[in-house]
Amino acid sequence: MATLDLNAKFTAPDANENDSRKYMKYTSDFGVEYAVLISENIGETFDFEDIDAANTPALPQGFEMRRVYAVDASGKVRASYPVGNPASDVYREGGTVVAPRKGKADGLLLRFTGSVGEKKRFVSSDDTGQNSGDNT
Repeated sequence: MATLDLNAKFTAPDANENDSRKYMKYTSDFGVEYAVLISENIGETFDFEDIDAANTPALPQGFEMRRVYAVDASGKVRASYPVGNPASDVYREGGTVVAPRKGKADGLLLRFTGSVGEKKRFVSSDDTGQNSGDNT
């Protein structure tokens, strides 16, 4: 399993600076690009890319992004993070990552414990409010 030090990709915010949220690119397993509103630090650490949200569709309703699960050395801190690209080393190889912490100027070293792929939930045809075309 690869050990990844993403500390170089993560620039901790200044003590007076709040982590900002912005639209970033999520690439689906089939290569479709979507705009998602996400923490900039999380996005940069977990392979989301900058994007022009005005020209990119939003993530569809019922669509859940792929994720990685991680734990710190003590086993007390557990976290789950979305991953922006299916080819990401974080998603494919696991290892460790220095992950941003909300409200903290330093990152937290986490070891990956697992991942889950994309989930798509489709609306049942009974829930669409439209009939099947049968006029009986």
